[in-house]
Amino acid sequence: MAKEIENNDQDYKIWFPYEIFYIESMLTVARTAMDAQTQLQMIIEELEKGKPNTKEDTDDVIDLVQTILIGAASLSRYFWAVRSGIIHQKRAERLREAFAITEENPLKNRDVRNFMEHFDEKLDIFLSQNVAGTFIPSSVGRRTNDDQGTYHFFRAFHTDDWTFEVLKVEVKIIPIIAEIIRIFLLLMKFRDEGGRLPRSINE
Repeated sequence: MAKEIENNDQDYKIWFPYEIFYIESMLTVARTAMDAQTQLQMIIEELEKGKPNTKEDTDDVIDLVQTILIGAASLSRYFWAVRSGIIHQKRAERLREAFAITEENPLKNRDVRNFMEHFDEKLDIFLSQNVAGTFIPSSVGRRTNDDQGTYHFFRAFHTDDWTFEVLKVEVKIIPIIAEIIRIFLLLMKFRDEGGRLPRSINE
Protein backbone atom coordinates (compact mmCIF):
# COMPACT_ATOMS: atom_id res chain seq x y z
CA MET A 1 0.00 0.00 0.00
CA ALA A 2 2.82 2.39 0.86
CA LYS A 3 4.37 1.68 -2.56
CA GLU A 4 1.07 2.43 -4.28
CA ILE A 5 0.73 5.78 -2.53
CA GLU A 6 4.32 6.68 -3.40
CA ASN A 7 3.76 5.93 -7.09
CA ASN A 8 0.56 7.94 -7.23
CA ASP A 9 2.28 10.86 -5.52
CA GLN A 10 4.48 11.16 -8.59
CA ASP A 11 1.43 11.92 -10.76
CA TYR A 12 -0.89 13.77 -8.38
CA LYS A 13 -0.31 16.68 -6.03
CA ILE A 14 -3.09 15.05 -4.01
CA TRP A 15 -4.14 11.60 -5.19
CA PHE A 16 -7.79 12.16 -6.12
CA PRO A 17 -9.35 9.46 -3.87
CA TYR A 18 -7.74 11.26 -0.92
CA GLU A 19 -9.09 14.75 -1.69
CA ILE A 20 -12.13 14.12 0.49
CA PHE A 21 -9.92 13.76 3.56
CA TYR A 22 -8.57 17.27 3.07
CA ILE A 23 -12.05 18.61 2.41
CA GLU A 24 -13.46 17.09 5.59
CA SER A 25 -10.48 18.17 7.70
CA MET A 26 -10.69 21.75 6.50
CA LEU A 27 -14.46 21.78 6.95
CA THR A 28 -14.06 21.06 10.66
CA VAL A 29 -11.76 24.07 11.06
CA ALA A 30 -13.85 26.40 8.91
CA ARG A 31 -17.11 25.37 10.59
CA THR A 32 -15.73 26.15 14.05
CA ALA A 33 -14.60 29.59 12.87
CA MET A 34 -17.99 30.19 11.20
CA ASP A 35 -19.85 29.31 14.40
CA ALA A 36 -17.63 31.73 16.33
CA GLN A 37 -18.31 34.46 13.77
CA THR A 38 -22.07 33.97 14.09
CA GLN A 39 -21.93 34.21 17.88
CA LEU A 40 -19.65 37.25 17.67
CA GLN A 41 -22.04 39.02 15.30
CA MET A 42 -24.97 38.42 17.65
CA ILE A 43 -23.15 39.80 20.70
CA ILE A 44 -21.86 42.89 18.86
CA GLU A 45 -25.33 43.64 17.48
CA GLU A 46 -26.81 43.47 20.97
CA LEU A 47 -24.12 45.79 22.33
CA GLU A 48 -24.65 48.24 19.46
CA LYS A 49 -28.35 48.31 20.32
CA GLY A 50 -27.52 49.49 23.83
CA LYS A 51 -27.16 46.30 25.85
CA PRO A 52 -24.84 46.94 28.81
CA ASN A 53 -21.40 45.50 28.19
CA THR A 54 -20.73 43.02 30.97
CA LYS A 55 -17.43 41.33 31.74
CA GLU A 56 -18.98 38.10 30.48
CA ASP A 57 -19.76 39.76 27.15
CA THR A 58 -16.21 41.11 26.90
CA ASP A 59 -14.70 37.72 27.68
CA ASP A 60 -16.98 36.02 25.14
CA VAL A 61 -16.08 38.50 22.38
CA ILE A 62 -12.34 38.18 22.97
CA ASP A 63 -12.56 34.38 23.07
CA LEU A 64 -14.63 34.26 19.87
CA VAL A 65 -12.28 36.55 17.99
CA GLN A 66 -9.32 34.44 19.03
CA THR A 67 -11.19 31.30 17.91
CA ILE A 68 -11.66 32.89 14.48
CA LEU A 69 -7.98 33.80 14.25
CA ILE A 70 -6.89 30.33 15.35
CA GLY A 71 -9.15 28.88 12.64
CA ALA A 72 -7.63 31.25 10.08
CA ALA A 73 -4.13 30.17 11.12
CA SER A 74 -5.11 26.50 10.82
CA LEU A 75 -6.56 26.97 7.33
CA SER A 76 -3.48 28.93 6.33
CA ARG A 77 -1.28 25.93 7.05
CA TYR A 78 -3.23 23.87 4.50
CA PHE A 79 -2.56 26.44 1.77
CA TRP A 80 1.00 27.31 2.76
CA ALA A 81 2.75 24.30 4.23
CA VAL A 82 4.99 24.87 7.23
CA ARG A 83 7.39 22.08 6.30
CA SER A 84 9.42 22.17 3.12
CA GLY A 85 8.97 18.50 2.16
CA ILE A 86 7.79 17.94 -1.40
CA ILE A 87 4.65 16.09 -0.32
CA HIS A 88 3.55 19.04 1.82
CA GLN A 89 4.38 21.65 -0.82
CA LYS A 90 2.51 19.74 -3.53
CA ARG A 91 -0.55 19.42 -1.29
CA ALA A 92 -0.51 23.15 -0.54
CA GLU A 93 -0.14 24.02 -4.22
CA ARG A 94 -3.06 21.76 -5.16
CA LEU A 95 -5.31 23.35 -2.56
CA ARG A 96 -4.37 26.88 -3.62
CA GLU A 97 -5.30 25.96 -7.19
CA ALA A 98 -8.64 24.50 -6.17
CA PHE A 99 -9.64 27.47 -4.00
CA ALA A 100 -8.15 30.18 -6.26
CA ILE A 101 -5.87 31.34 -3.46
CA THR A 102 -3.41 34.09 -4.40
CA GLU A 103 -0.41 35.41 -2.51
CA GLU A 104 -2.49 38.45 -1.50
CA ASN A 105 -5.00 36.29 0.37
CA PRO A 106 -5.66 37.57 3.92
CA LEU A 107 -5.06 34.08 5.31
CA LYS A 108 -1.44 34.23 4.23
CA ASN A 109 -0.61 36.88 6.82
CA ARG A 110 2.25 35.10 8.56
CA ASP A 111 2.28 37.72 11.31
CA VAL A 112 -1.19 36.63 12.41
CA ARG A 113 -0.33 32.95 12.15
CA ASN A 114 2.94 33.26 14.03
CA PHE A 115 1.39 35.50 16.65
CA MET A 116 -1.39 33.03 17.44
CA GLU A 117 0.93 30.01 17.43
CA HIS A 118 3.72 31.62 19.46
CA PHE A 119 1.73 33.92 21.72
CA ASP A 120 3.56 32.81 24.84
CA GLU A 121 6.87 33.93 23.35
CA LYS A 122 5.39 37.24 22.14
CA LEU A 123 4.08 37.87 25.65
CA ASP A 124 7.54 37.20 27.12
CA ILE A 125 9.10 39.74 24.77
CA PHE A 126 6.40 42.38 25.33
CA LEU A 127 6.65 42.21 29.10
CA SER A 128 10.45 42.23 29.04
CA GLN A 129 10.38 45.75 27.57
CA ASN A 130 9.33 47.32 30.89
CA VAL A 131 6.27 48.96 29.37
CA ALA A 132 4.91 51.77 31.54
CA GLY A 133 1.35 53.04 31.77
CA THR A 134 -2.11 51.70 32.47
CA PHE A 135 -2.87 48.17 31.33
CA ILE A 136 -6.40 47.24 30.27
CA PRO A 137 -6.77 43.42 30.41
CA SER A 138 -9.75 43.19 28.03
CA SER A 139 -11.79 45.78 26.20
CA VAL A 140 -14.68 45.67 23.73
CA GLY A 141 -16.09 48.86 22.24
CA ARG A 142 -15.44 51.79 19.97
CA ARG A 143 -12.09 53.53 19.88
CA THR A 144 -11.74 56.69 21.94
CA ASN A 145 -9.43 59.69 21.71
CA ASP A 146 -8.85 59.77 25.44
CA ASP A 147 -5.42 61.33 25.99
CA GLN A 148 -5.57 61.50 29.76
CA GLY A 149 -2.95 58.82 30.12
CA THR A 150 -0.98 56.07 28.44
CA TYR A 151 -3.08 52.96 27.92
CA HIS A 152 -1.94 49.53 26.83
CA PHE A 153 -4.48 46.93 25.78
CA PHE A 154 -3.63 43.35 26.60
CA ARG A 155 -6.52 42.35 24.36
CA ALA A 156 -9.14 44.60 22.77
CA PHE A 157 -11.80 44.34 20.10
CA HIS A 158 -12.61 47.70 18.49
CA THR A 159 -16.20 47.43 17.29
CA ASP A 160 -16.16 50.49 15.04
CA ASP A 161 -13.79 48.86 12.55
CA TRP A 162 -13.74 45.24 13.79
CA THR A 163 -10.06 45.33 14.65
CA PHE A 164 -8.52 42.99 17.19
CA GLU A 165 -5.64 44.45 19.18
CA VAL A 166 -3.31 42.40 21.33
CA LEU A 167 0.08 43.50 22.69
CA LYS A 168 0.04 46.49 20.29
CA VAL A 169 -0.52 44.28 17.25
CA GLU A 170 -3.72 45.05 15.31
CA VAL A 171 -5.54 42.65 12.99
CA LYS A 172 -8.43 43.52 10.67
CA ILE A 173 -11.01 40.81 11.25
CA ILE A 174 -13.54 41.42 8.47
CA PRO A 175 -11.30 40.36 5.50
CA ILE A 176 -10.34 37.20 7.38
CA ILE A 177 -13.96 36.33 8.17
CA ALA A 178 -15.00 36.97 4.55
CA GLU A 179 -12.32 34.58 3.29
CA ILE A 180 -13.22 31.88 5.81
CA ILE A 181 -16.86 32.10 4.68
CA ARG A 182 -15.82 31.82 1.02
CA ILE A 183 -13.67 28.77 1.72
CA PHE A 184 -16.39 27.17 3.86
CA LEU A 185 -18.98 27.49 1.09
CA LEU A 186 -16.57 25.99 -1.45
CA LEU A 187 -15.74 23.12 0.88
CA MET A 188 -19.44 22.34 1.23
CA LYS A 189 -19.83 22.48 -2.55
CA PHE A 190 -16.84 20.20 -3.16
CA ARG A 191 -18.05 17.70 -0.58
CA ASP A 192 -21.59 17.63 -1.94
CA GLU A 193 -20.34 17.17 -5.51
CA GLY A 194 -18.50 13.95 -4.83
CA GLY A 195 -15.69 14.94 -2.50
CA ARG A 196 -13.45 16.17 -5.31
CA LEU A 197 -11.41 19.33 -5.83
CA PRO A 198 -11.79 21.16 -9.12
CA ARG A 199 -8.82 22.15 -11.23
CA SER A 200 -9.95 25.76 -11.06
CA ILE A 201 -12.66 27.71 -9.27
CA ASN A 202 -14.62 28.03 -12.55
CA GLU A 203 -14.87 24.31 -13.27
